[in-house]
Formats: sequence, structure tokens, C-alpha cells
Amino acid sequence: MNDNEKYIEEFVKDVPFDAPDAGHREVLKRQLLSAYPKHRFRPAARSFGTWKTLMGKPVFKLAAAAVIIIAVVGGINFWPKGKWYLGPPAAWGKEIIQSLEKVKTLVYRQHGASVSDYGLVKMDVEWEKRFCSENAYRCDRYDYHTGTKVVNTQWILREPNGPTKYEVSFEYQCYFQEKSGDWPFYSNQMDSFRYYVGLLESADRILGTKSFDGRECVGFEIDLGKSGTFPKGRTACIWFDVETKLPARIEKHGVRSSFDAAQTYTIIHDRFEYYTEVPAGIFDPQIPEGFVNARPEDIIAVRKGKMTYADVPEGLKEEIVEAIKNTETVLYQQGDRTVYLSPNAWRYDYYFANRLQKTEWYVGKQLDTQETGFEIEDRNFWIVRTAVDYDSRTYQVSSSYQSRHPMHEIVFFAGLVDRADRILENRIIDEAECIGFEISAKKYGDNPDSMIHRFWFNADTKLLVRMEFEWNTDKPSRQELMQQFERGPFQWDPELPADTFTPKIPEDFTPPKPTVP
Repeated sequence: MNDNEKYIEEFVKDVPFDAPDAGHREVLKRQLLSAYPKHRFRPAARSFGTWKTLMGKPVFKLAAAAVIIIAVVGGINFWPKGKWYLGPPAAWGKEIIQSLEKVKTLVYRQHGASVSDYGLVKMDVEWEKRFCSENAYRCDRYDYHTGTKVVNTQWILREPNGPTKYEVSFEYQCYFQEKSGDWPFYSNQMDSFRYYVGLLESADRILGTKSFDGRECVGFEIDLGKSGTFPKGRTACIWFDVETKLPARIEKHGVRSSFDAAQTYTIIHDRFEYYTEVPAGIFDPQIPEGFVNARPEDIIAVRKGKMTYADVPEGLKEEIVEAIKNTETVLYQQGDRTVYLSPNAWRYDYYFANRLQKTEWYVGKQLDTQETGFEIEDRNFWIVRTAVDYDSRTYQVSSSYQSRHPMHEIVFFAGLVDRADRILENRIIDEAECIGFEISAKKYGDNPDSMIHRFWFNADTKLLVRMEFEWNTDKPSRQELMQQFERGPFQWDPELPADTFTPKIPEDFTPPKPTVP
């Protein structure tokens, strides 16, 4: 018997089950949760260092006499055994709100994770540090390469004629200012806190305790989709510092990407710092000498050239994406290889002159996930790659957390249909009438204007039939990109052998001999 089973058995012995009303069941649920042993964490000493300007020079220091970390005033009747969070949320939620109303400046981090519809979870390197007071807001955005360099800073100040935004792009060495329709001041953040605290009465489950940044926190999970206000699949997890009872982390799961049709985001707000005074200088806009007065998007437009958009029928992109996502298996040609796809596995067969040279199987393995929380060290989906080389009579087995399912890329490109440069004339491909779209690769990433994608979809089923790629250049990488982006014809939901995605290593094949330096 493990520890949890022992605690449950000890608890159940004394539980009266003869009053199955809803209120009694709720008490039983909370008592049962409290019976589980919890991890204990040693409180970490908290210190606050010197804030620096974006140019690396000190602007101010958090003086102990001027900036005070809020301590919760008054006590809560702990229920039971000091676990205040098992008591009625209405009681301790009110005290949390009263404490938050004493705050003059809030500092926190926003970062997140990209979650593929096909398994891969990847923490974003880019992040933001946000500062907000009653009359000012500031956001420092860090780069997506290393997460250590500020590439953009935005200030929004409450002024007599309305909020004004000042923005500096260090990446494009420009700045601009304008009247702002956003009001991201502390009062707005308080509205958000009130909203989440108000949801705790209808929380779907208590997540127990977990350590974040050296603090022991207790979490609550809320299914936002059940209210009808948010899309299905949207959930929120709110974590409170067990010691101070203040919000320590807010996670918003299932936020659908507006650009990548195969991806959702988890947005995380954490590393909250609460101050009763406004630090001097933190909200003073600073324009570096030599920066031009222009918007970053204007500079990007000059570099990339004018963007053109076809009049794509409304709802067609969603129809195409849904049709593709509703399939189970796919078979198509991609250069010198035949590709087989299923929801959790894929396979490549490499040919030369109609002779099979190599086969690679990629099989997804779903790991046991933690109750909640995304951190860089968390992994919940990984890929096992098995490669068999028939020429050298060898095989290799390896694993990776970074391999992205090929279907993700197909859905991504299908989701670009509403950004097409032009709609092509219908044509017959493999005896099916097809609708086509031409899209410049400059519409995503840093690709040159000369790269062109063409996608053809079955006019009836809306399923992809062929992908074409054109790049007028003499660069050696042209052929490699042609191999990557030209695909088809596609067969959707073909009848495949049951063992298509089961790796097969011939008995007499061996691992490759290690290379001797």
C-alpha cells in the first residue's frame, strides 16, 4: 500500500456516508483532498535588486523606506490545519481583494508555451516584463533568440487629454508616440484579479500545492469554456502564495493562435511583485539618440515591399482547416520520399531509382503530465525515431522533444489561405476540380519576396491536393527548399496496413559502428 492509499484508508474509516446531500459531499471532497500528504518547501528569502534602464545605466533603486512589499494585514481563520484554501473562497477571497487594493505598483512577467495540435509543447524564449500603476504602464519585451536582450519598450501614460503610448524599438532603431485606446493600468489589472477570484467558487478542482520561484503555492483549475463566454477547451489555473495568500501565477490554456491554425498558446503571468509606492523613474519614456521617428511595421514594410491580399471568400480558410483536421491518415509524395501520417506517428520511405534505401518511423509517446504548470523543464510529449538503412544494413533508435509533426506544417500553410496574394484559376488535377491560391513566403518569417507557394485544394472536399514552390534564384539552397515544400499528390484517409507505423528492424541489422576520430 502506498502513502496516498494509507492516508485515504485512515480517512475513510471515520467518514459518515449516510448524508449524501450536495453540501456534505463538498465537505467530504475538501477533506479528502486535505488528507493527501503535501510536499513541504522551505520559504526562500526574497530580495529585489536594482532595476536598470534599457541602455544599462541605473535609473533608480528600490529604497527600503520607499518601496514596501505588501504584507497581508489581518488574519484568516485557517481551515483545517492551516490550509486556508480549503475553506469557503468567499471568505478568504475578500481578504485577498482588500490586500490587492493597497497596491500602488504591480510588476510581473508574461511568457508562454506554444502547444501544437499534434503533440509538441515548446516554451517560448521571448517574454515580457510588465509594470503597471494607476496612471502608467510599461512593457519591456525580450528577444526570441536568447530571452536576455530588450528589443522593444512601450509606455502608456495617463495624460489630461487621454492615454498616450510611447514605443521604442531597439530592433529597428525607431520610436513613435500616439493616443492609446488601451488602458492597461493597475485598476484594469484589479478587475482581472477580481474576475479570477470570483471564479473560485465554481473552480473545477483544487490542484494541491506546488513550488514556483521558491514559493509554496496552491492552485485552482477553472474550465472557462463551460460558461459559453470562452471557446471550448479554454481553461485557467490560478495559483496563490500559501504564505501571503496573494496571486503568484495565472495560466490561461487553450488560447487559439490567430496565425498558426495548428497551434494554441498557454499564456502565463507570474513573478508577481506588489509595491505600495511607485518607484521613481520607471515610467519615464527614454528615446535613444539617433533613433528615427517611425513605426517598426513601416520599416518592415519597406524591407519586404508592398503586401497584396486577394479577396478570399469569408470562412473558406476555416472550412479547409477543419476538413484537414478531421482526417485520420494521409499519404503523399515529397521529393524522393513517400510520407505516411497518422495523428501520433509518421513515416518516411526514401527511394532512389524506385529502390527503397531507408525508412524512418517517428512515433509519439504521451508521458504522464503533471496536474498543471508549464515550465521549460516540463515535457509531456516526445518522439521516438527509428531509422533503418537498407544499404548499410544498420539501424538507429533515438528520441527527441523537438520533432514537429509534418501535419502541423500542412495545417499551418492551409491556414495562410486568407492571406493569399491571388486566387488562381480552377484546374483539373488527378481528375478532380481544384481551387488554387498563390502566397508570397514573405507573409511569414523573414523570407524574400521571390519565394512563392501555390496550394491546390479539392473544390468539393476542400482537402489539399498539391503544394508547389517557386524561387527564382541560383542559390544552392533552392533545390533543398523545393524538396521541402513541393508535395503531392495527397491521398486522404487511405486504407493503410495496420503495421504501417510500427518500426521493423531486420534481424541481421546492427547499430552503426562508432566513428573513430
